[in-house]
Amino acid sequence: MFKKNGLHIIFLFIIHLAFCQDDVDSLLSFPTDVSDEEKLAHMLDFSQHYVREDSAKCLKVANKAIAISESIDAPLFESQFLYLKGECCYYHNNYPEAVGNYSAALEIFRQINDVQNMAETLNSIGLVYYYLGEYNQAAENLYQALDLFSKQNLIEDKARVYSNLAMVFTRTGDFKESIRHYELAAEINAGGGKKTSLAVNYNGVGVGYYNLEQYDSSKVYYNKALFLFRELKNKKREAIALNNIANIYLNTKDSMELALDFYKRAVDVFGELGDNRSEAFALEGLGGVYRELGQYGSAINTFYKSLQLADDYEYYLKQLNYLDLALTYEKQGRIDEAYHAFKIYDRYQDTLRQEERHNQVAELEKQYETQQKEAEIERLSVSREIDQLQIERDKELRAFGIILILVLVAAIFFVSVAYLNKRRINDLLSLKNLKIEEQRKELELLNASKNKFFSIIAHDLKNPFHTVMGYSYLIHKQYDRFSDIERKQYASDIYKSSNSIFRLLQNLLDWSRSQTGRLEYTPREFNFCDIYESIERLLLPAAADKNIQLIAEMPEQVTVYSDPMMVETVMRNLLNNAIKFTNEKGQVKTVLKSEKETVTVCVEDTGVGINPDDLNKLFQIDSKVKRKGTNEEDGTGLGLVICNEFVRKNGGHIWGESVLGQGSRFYFTLPRTNGHS
Repeated sequence: MFKKNGLHIIFLFIIHLAFCQDDVDSLLSFPTDVSDEEKLAHMLDFSQHYVREDSAKCLKVANKAIAISESIDAPLFESQFLYLKGECCYYHNNYPEAVGNYSAALEIFRQINDVQNMAETLNSIGLVYYYLGEYNQAAENLYQALDLFSKQNLIEDKARVYSNLAMVFTRTGDFKESIRHYELAAEINAGGGKKTSLAVNYNGVGVGYYNLEQYDSSKVYYNKALFLFRELKNKKREAIALNNIANIYLNTKDSMELALDFYKRAVDVFGELGDNRSEAFALEGLGGVYRELGQYGSAINTFYKSLQLADDYEYYLKQLNYLDLALTYEKQGRIDEAYHAFKIYDRYQDTLRQEERHNQVAELEKQYETQQKEAEIERLSVSREIDQLQIERDKELRAFGIILILVLVAAIFFVSVAYLNKRRINDLLSLKNLKIEEQRKELELLNASKNKFFSIIAHDLKNPFHTVMGYSYLIHKQYDRFSDIERKQYASDIYKSSNSIFRLLQNLLDWSRSQTGRLEYTPREFNFCDIYESIERLLLPAAADKNIQLIAEMPEQVTVYSDPMMVETVMRNLLNNAIKFTNEKGQVKTVLKSEKETVTVCVEDTGVGINPDDLNKLFQIDSKVKRKGTNEEDGTGLGLVICNEFVRKNGGHIWGESVLGQGSRFYFTLPRTNGHS
């Protein structure tokens, strides 16, 4: 036993000395009584330490070891050294060579049925294709690895593959799938106490929700990651989490003070670690916060600090900073400096386009090299099979037949790959065209919203103000000239115009908040009758002014699950419209019908009715349908648009029925309970 251990120590010492020299052949100098299997075991053990540090030395050792493995027919060692060569290429970004070596190792692992190493190799191939940007092939290999790890019940390895798949889905823009896979990985890592991996998973989930613009959920997971990184004393990861949380506060404009604090802390940590690139990105965000706070001098200084830290080839970061500078100078009214900064931004944008084209060419070259390596591996496999058949059977005719079949299979394979690539490109083009069409429709809707807004400002808001200003001026300047009846009439007109302005401003505020995404949706269970009674009290004076009877047919207690503020806005607009377009001594009736899962509310009037051609246009933002009430009350056409948005937000729908000259009915539905509980 002592003799054997002593010999092992001698081997380690010899190999260590050899690795300290430049000549790799000295590494392979073993005592004469050492078996080939022992040599290979020691070579594998020591060369693994040099995978990342010295790829040239590692590759030389691996090539020598593969030659020995082939000479003694040791397929396990041969496949392990082929995998090691793949690792060398992977860690030094030589991805086409990495694919070739991994694939050769995978073939042997399959021949000897080494399932665990098959799964590990498929996972490595998936990562290589991920960095090559070939995401379909990456996902295919990773799912194969996941299946094999599952069959072997290797739970922690499954977590690694789930995380890698989440990375692929993030790059392809499928953020829901990315979140799902990160959560699967997090569940395993939480159970196994893998805090570092768990923190990375939480950060990945946060990134997914951030890209889906679900900022509250994103913030929750970023904070979970931040807590773990602090516990692990991982300063760099902690700073990344701080920067991510700051990005949310900046984008939502929820709390600029918190964004400022988080960015500053991230900048300090990156500065301590000497991570100039990350510090530059954090400074760019910090400058954005200063601009939002109106601290333009601090913003400009911060953007220039970011530029100083940016690498010469960080075109994207420089582009961001110069655009930020242009916007900041513009807010200060420094137009010449803003224009100069924008010109530099535009120049970097052109550089990015050229770099993108260069990257596309490089990507095609990498794909070509990968295909060449795969073809070379295929040819080597064919040659090995032919040699084995010639040794075993020595029948040239059969060997020729096998070669012919393999060539035909290879031809079919390449034709199939070309066809699939063409289909993939066509699918991508179709998706891009659909996205362009969606963006066009969004722009049309935004343009219609802009026109509607300016129409209201230019006309509907101006007219009531003219009435208020005109009558108030007459009363102020010529008060004694008018009788009490005239003054009372003027005061009544001023009140009506002010009330009209108030209602218009309420609708404008609701509409503006819904368009900018600042309207919070907070559903809860409440009694619908309470909402109706509050609106009835509010509008009773307007109804009494026209001798209109307000009637309600509904139970005293009807529970709905919706946002009370939104439902109140919908009822206020519908009842106000009904009163506005109903003649004197008419009636406005509100009927509520309760069903199993929904309630249906109907607001019915005996008014002037609506032209059938105009009825369906009332809920559209670009509608030009606008009418005055029976007492010449002004209207904007905005109320029903808001009703439509709020009802849909609460999971219901709204529609109208009308007979010209007889009246109108407007219906909307609301859920009775929370459908997601």
